Amino acid sequence: MQGFKASSEHNLVKESILEAGKLALKWFKKDPEQWKKDDGSLVSKADIEINDLLNKLLKNKNPEFGWLSEENEDDRSRLNKKITFVVDPLDGTKAFLEGKKEFSISVAIVKNGLPISGIVFSPSTGEMFEAEKNKGSWKNNKKVIISNYNRLEKCKMIAFKPMFSHPAWKEPWPKMDVENRNSIAYRMALVASGQYDAMMALNSKNDWDIAAGDLLISESGGVVTLHTNKKIIYNTENIKKPSVIGTNKSIHEKIIKRVKMLEL
Repeated sequence: MQGFKASSEHNLVKESILEAGKLALKWFKKDPEQWKKDDGSLVSKADIEINDLLNKLLKNKNPEFGWLSEENEDDRSRLNKKITFVVDPLDGTKAFLEGKKEFSISVAIVKNGLPISGIVFSPSTGEMFEAEKNKGSWKNNKKVIISNYNRLEKCKMIAFKPMFSHPAWKEPWPKMDVENRNSIAYRMALVASGQYDAMMALNSKNDWDIAAGDLLISESGGVVTLHTNKKIIYNTENIKKPSVIGTNKSIHEKIIKRVKMLEL
């Protein structure tokens, strides 16, 4: 890859994600069998098949790595591993099953609690977002950087729009250009590549939703934290995070001022 000397582990993830993307497109708009999990979220036969493919391709080559995926029971063995694959085989299952293009496949390699490699791939649009620690953030082999827009007013925010008009806010939010995407990983990738200025979710997310996106935004020059302004640590006992905010440093400060006192 021009300008980006990827590690062999990163390249393995990339090759595996491309294979998984082909499988996703085989199922896309084909109405795979679907059911609800205990927590009420949707899962489909496509999610399971993509997960199994990624597990086979990644774990066979790196059996010593831990594994944390949305579609496998967490046996906690990952806690004893220095390096862990953190995988969302199909982020945005609801959109995928509705035939919308806003789903993605997200894989991060987490070492000592922090992502060192992250890829978010959107099979239906062909967008490949990737980053490795200290190597920058890339979209389809071109280096990308975070937006330099520095105000909340009129910023391009990717989030759940009704949240901003909730009556509990002490101070009303300024007018922003708010859009949403079903896949949180894809939202983070769009911010990392400068297509949007900021993303925010004030409801709980799991490690596999955000680990790859965290690295994409950080490596493009942005900041990712909880709403309390704390850095996010991955592959700990508790994989649920109460919130996530990702944007450039200037907008990040302005958002944190408004949300840091929330008890989520």
